[in-house]
Amino acid sequence: MSKIWATEHALDSMRCKASELEGLLRTSETPGVSMLPVEILGLIFEEVVISSHSSVAQRPAFYDPEISEWKATRPELLLSHSVDLIELYLARARGMPLDISFRQHLICGILPRQGCAAEYPRITNTILRHMHICRRLEIRTNVFVPELLEGLGRTPAPLLQEIILHHPRSNIWEPTLPSSSFPRLAHLELGELISISTAISTKTLTSLTLRGIPAFGLPAETFRDLLSKLRSLSHLALLDEPVDFDCSRAIDVVEVPSLRSLTLRPGPDISRLYLTGLMEMLVTPALQELTLDFTSVSSPREIQLFLRHLKREAPRFLSLRQITIDSPFEGFDIASALVHAAPHIESLSLSRYSVDSILMYLTHDARREAFPKLRELCFSSPHLDLDGLASFVRKRKDLGRPLRRLEFTGFQGSKDAVLSGPFKKLLDACLALS
Repeated sequence: MSKIWATEHALDSMRCKASELEGLLRTSETPGVSMLPVEILGLIFEEVVISSHSSVAQRPAFYDPEISEWKATRPELLLSHSVDLIELYLARARGMPLDISFRQHLICGILPRQGCAAEYPRITNTILRHMHICRRLEIRTNVFVPELLEGLGRTPAPLLQEIILHHPRSNIWEPTLPSSSFPRLAHLELGELISISTAISTKTLTSLTLRGIPAFGLPAETFRDLLSKLRSLSHLALLDEPVDFDCSRAIDVVEVPSLRSLTLRPGPDISRLYLTGLMEMLVTPALQELTLDFTSVSSPREIQLFLRHLKREAPRFLSLRQITIDSPFEGFDIASALVHAAPHIESLSLSRYSVDSILMYLTHDARREAFPKLRELCFSSPHLDLDGLASFVRKRKDLGRPLRRLEFTGFQGSKDAVLSGPFKKLLDACLALS
């Protein structure tokens, strides 16, 4: 009986407290949602996000009060009360640095701009009002949002260090990101743009990523002028085909003495001039890392042209120390081209497609002098011939150039913890042979 009495007493106390709170809400001019603790507010926003997705596993990240990060991945989430919640979150940040990400995908409909027209000005104003405390800005949209894009160049963002901008191509607008507005900008990623102002933040930018499609990339002259102004650029990534080379025009050379890392990941339908044009244009005397990702290329023809170009000219990458190769095509040609173009590499990372053929090429007696400084091999997949690897390790030892390290990046998914350990022991056993 005492437990029943205690429970009834507790319920009476809760009812009295609820009645008191209801009275406060009725008489208060402050919206009730503003009184919620930020932890409860976070749970509400998460439920809003989940309810707009068919699968909880596919739900996007949301604003986390602990790290002051706001991410909304579909315009439906920004309608009505969702926009109110976002603005409330940003207000709760109280000047703390923010990471802002606006993602709008094709899944939102064929004409998402019409369905969300009333909310785009609010979205734009909300983002631009908080640019002064924004550290990282990500915008991915398949509709033209001129209000937001035009406001970026005019809105000071003293804390902003990274911009990721994927936006439909436009003949009437080009991104202008001046140093005066972005004094700390270090990383810039632009996608699907046909022009870019060279009046971007050139003093602090150290990393540049460009993405484009064939025949709609930046003109080669614009790309060259852009690189010539980026005197602090250390990392350059070119995805798909962001530069459009014209066969009727000569390719002017641009030297990028600060560049340390270069990533080339061409798309499925690259033009014949693209890769060779880049090699003719770029002079990178201090380049140390090169990543060649050919997994999306549909035909080996353009890759063969690129490799023949490397073998035909004088060694281009004398300063290169690390190469990562991810290619579904024959590894013999890739290896022979890189042995000539980058003879001093110390680290080689190989994908499942090319590992066996490249190791076989390097193990042959005719290639005794290939990569004399090579000390490290890294594999991104467990699918390799361990006997071939052991043979290569022995050959390096016999030549007086033993490997010092074999590394494996890990299995995918749930198998990683179970299989990576034993596989690493296999690699260690291969290395112990030397």
